[in-house]
Amino acid sequence: MVYSRTKPPCRVSDPAQPHNLCRRRRPSPLSICFTCKGKNLTCRKYYYYCATCNLEFHRGCHLFPPNLRHPFHSSHPLTLISSNTRNGWWDGSSGSEGSTDDDDSDDDDRDGDGDGDGDGSVDIDGDDDAYGSVDIDGDADADVNVDASLSDGNHRSCRCCNKPLDKTYYHCSICKFNLNLPCSMMLPLLTISHMKSHEHTLTLFCTRLPMSCDACGLSLSTRSTLLYTCLPCSHTVHIKCIYLPRVIQITRHTHRLSFTLSLQPGDFSCGVCRKTVDVNYGQYSCIKGCHYAVHSHCATRNDVWDGEDLEGVPEEPDEDIEPFVRIDVETIHHFSHEHYLKLQEKKTICEKDKYCVACTIPIIISRRFYGCMECDFVLDEACASLPRKKYLPIHKHPLTLHPFPIGGISRFDFNTVAAKDIFKCKACYRLSCGFVYKCGEEYCEFQIDVRCASLPDPLIHGCHPHDLFFNLTHGYCIGCRPRTDLTKARMLSSHGPGLCSSYAVECIKCDDSFLGMTCASFPCEAYYKHDRHLLTLCYGDEKDTTSGQYWCEICESELNADDWFYTCDSCMITLHIDCLLGKDMYMKPGHIFEIGDDGDEVEIVHNDGNSRLICSECNLHCAQAWAFKMIRGYKWYCTLNCMGKGLGLGRLN
Repeated sequence: MVYSRTKPPCRVSDPAQPHNLCRRRRPSPLSICFTCKGKNLTCRKYYYYCATCNLEFHRGCHLFPPNLRHPFHSSHPLTLISSNTRNGWWDGSSGSEGSTDDDDSDDDDRDGDGDGDGDGSVDIDGDDDAYGSVDIDGDADADVNVDASLSDGNHRSCRCCNKPLDKTYYHCSICKFNLNLPCSMMLPLLTISHMKSHEHTLTLFCTRLPMSCDACGLSLSTRSTLLYTCLPCSHTVHIKCIYLPRVIQITRHTHRLSFTLSLQPGDFSCGVCRKTVDVNYGQYSCIKGCHYAVHSHCATRNDVWDGEDLEGVPEEPDEDIEPFVRIDVETIHHFSHEHYLKLQEKKTICEKDKYCVACTIPIIISRRFYGCMECDFVLDEACASLPRKKYLPIHKHPLTLHPFPIGGISRFDFNTVAAKDIFKCKACYRLSCGFVYKCGEEYCEFQIDVRCASLPDPLIHGCHPHDLFFNLTHGYCIGCRPRTDLTKARMLSSHGPGLCSSYAVECIKCDDSFLGMTCASFPCEAYYKHDRHLLTLCYGDEKDTTSGQYWCEICESELNADDWFYTCDSCMITLHIDCLLGKDMYMKPGHIFEIGDDGDEVEIVHNDGNSRLICSECNLHCAQAWAFKMIRGYKWYCTLNCMGKGLGLGRLN
């Protein structure tokens, strides 16, 4: 049951067959408001009148009459109780209703509900499902000051929302039934017939129970939403759970999932939150029989499900488009390049550095890669096999692989900086000029670099003894956990509460064990041109060390043994991560991109001359392995942040 858009219902009438209120102009002779009792109806340009009940109301007073018949308690009428005796039940009525108001505001509100929206209803945080349900968001902080004459001193909470009673509420002295004003505004459907969810008609159930919803497994006493039940079947659910989709697709599983009220006996962990799935309650399971299940409330989260019910929709065949065509055993034709690529291997440190165009990481010794037979195009073996279409647990839509440069203008840093042929990863916040996975949905701008997209779920990482999962949860990253107030303040101001990136993997066995994708995507092995061995990523030295034991080989400054760093166990050298990989580690020398609204062209160049370049912004020698050269004007910048400041664009990375 919903309000009429032109004639609000008379709330004194039977809710099953309500009367409609008509709007009248100022009465002559004077009339009395049925709710206010004693306040004349001369205070407004119009008022409401019920011809059947022969009652008159102020605008606003028609919403809360002194006696009410409500579907939540249909056996007896409810009486309006107020502990605020200074101004009567309607606090502020003397100020708003009792003053002469000759402006045009009354005429603007054509339906007399007092909210100016012209719909004849009152705004009470409604549910959008169009089935008459409303979320109950009463004032939980209101003072509980109930009339002392009441005989139900032990029943001082609303029977609908379980929140403390407000100063003004509805009460049944026979049944000790109480209803807060926001809950009294709810006119829900008394019965719902939805054969897809249950074979019988469901009836409105107004009492909160210390039980679990049969559809989602959550408590029936804590969720602020309406309940419906089938008494013959002892089946009780939240109203939102009645309309759960029957068949869905999420990116965490390759097959579609169907909703079922029970599973076959067995041990199941939720594919989203990793907690145990109770087989006795509703959940989503694989339609093809995989040992996979997801809580219904987890599967239908806004960041997990795309909102489409696929029941009756034919399943499209899987599009498994190969990223390359194999010419022979060692030669391929990759979709991102016009020439053939031949399988090669870097054997010595004397060979010229080669950078993979997909991940922009240098090819290290003993690693195989595909090199172009006609130009300098290089793909390492792993990146050459990246799928054209990918499903990631951190995004609800499929992603498509795009090679760079793809042209076009993209914006990053809160859409304030325009750029071409460069992008910012939504997962780790790094700027990159490599390949990118992009969402193809309209108005969805999610994009992620190939290193972050290649992290498996679960992730086995050397910094933690247990598997790490993408649970869409957040916490302080164990890789860059703030050790000082200054570091903590920087992290809180830049990326949120303790995160080095917008997404993290979590250990489900340990408390407060999160690893941000920025730290998770660091290469476990790296190449240093002055060392013949591969350097390995060290996750902090827990041994007691004397001051000055660790020094960075590149910047020649002291290295904090608690931080992550790269080391060679054979040569006993240590290096800062930023010194070895660079602060802008996903930049590829030779790449040209445009930045800013004026389209300033910037080239990424090697910084390997006899003398280090001097940054045009900070006036220091560029310590990074490469620098950023402006095509127009002889200016050099050591980092993207210096370039952003120099061009007036602010911080870029």
